[in-house]
Amino acid sequence: MSVEDFICPGRTGQGGIAARSKRSVLAIPAQGDRQKSIMHIFFASVILLMTSTVVADELLWQKLRQDPDMVVLMRNSESSGNLDGGNMLVWDVSGKCRGESLLTEQGKAHARRVGQAFTEHGIQPMVISSPMCRCTETARIAFGEYLTDPDLRQSASMDDAAMQALHDKTSTLLSRYRGKTPIVLVNHRPNIDSLTMELLEIGDLLVGSITDTGEIEVAGRIRIEP
Repeated sequence: MSVEDFICPGRTGQGGIAARSKRSVLAIPAQGDRQKSIMHIFFASVILLMTSTVVADELLWQKLRQDPDMVVLMRNSESSGNLDGGNMLVWDVSGKCRGESLLTEQGKAHARRVGQAFTEHGIQPMVISSPMCRCTETARIAFGEYLTDPDLRQSASMDDAAMQALHDKTSTLLSRYRGKTPIVLVNHRPNIDSLTMELLEIGDLLVGSITDTGEIEVAGRIRIEP
């Protein structure tokens, strides 16, 4: 037996090393094909994610239209304080907004899109807002009419009395006004975090239901890009 016969016995048969190697080489996709497959998987995943998000959003809009005792919590749209780092705790009790953070032009446009989204889904909510001007601006531009209360303002995080007043007043107002018409609460990130343990970005709409005691049970989020 030659060396060649030892390495590739039955060179034209099925058992040779050369034959097996050839079949293995043929089974490996070309580099271009692998890249195409990866791209197809990536785009399919993106489309699936987008579809899932749209379906989830529509289910939440449907709950807002049909279910009683629903609430949406949202931050004010972009304000000057979000850009320049100004003191977000300044509040002009007179309502003239002196020294307060006010909506930017982009913030005003975003507030209009939020209101348009509710209109497109056939929802006319009852609106409760923090008395601080960046929130009342958002509420007015998005929805028109709103109620407000001093206890709903943003306070220093270490002010335990103010945070307790926020919780008590929010529960009272939600219990009083819950019913067939959904409520939108326009407020501040630290306050919403304290009320729900959820951190919201500008553009997030936190959807939930109101319990008999005025607590909030979170159902999900809808995103309206700023």
